[in-house]
Amino acid sequence: MRRQQILRLAGTTAALLTAAFALSVLGWAFSGDTPIVISDGSLNIRSEVPWNQYTGMGDTKSHPHTNKSVTRIEFTVGGKNQFVAFAGESCKVEFVYAGDHIVLSTGANGKGLVMRPFSVFRPGSNAKMMVHNNGNAKISHLTITKGNQQVFDSDAVSGTKITIHYQ
Repeated sequence: MRRQQILRLAGTTAALLTAAFALSVLGWAFSGDTPIVISDGSLNIRSEVPWNQYTGMGDTKSHPHTNKSVTRIEFTVGGKNQFVAFAGESCKVEFVYAGDHIVLSTGANGKGLVMRPFSVFRPGSNAKMMVHNNGNAKISHLTITKGNQQVFDSDAVSGTKITIHYQ
């Protein structure tokens, strides 16, 4: 009788652990936000999806999760934290660094994030990091467009940070 209770308890525990593991794997596989974080000062860009998974030829590469959408852009310019929320509109983030015009943009529905030019970057410290070939400049200008409306356009000073939330 005691042995059956122990076996039942062990079976229940194993089932609960298996269910918790399955849920965590599913949660990871279908994780919501795969943000891209752009940090000024020796410009580096971190993507939660490794850069070698981006697709495309030449200087334009596409985020591999084409069904996700930009939901929010958070940015700090001149020490002021700001954000722009998106709900199915196109998104374009453009900034100038070391004379290079770098663009991250989506299709009309906010999906299909692409980045260009890739050739001005090299691999960083891990698969999720890229650094600009020129480590001695600063972001000098930032423009954010939501749909057909420019919602932010300003010269930038050191310490600029941009986070593109892609869910």
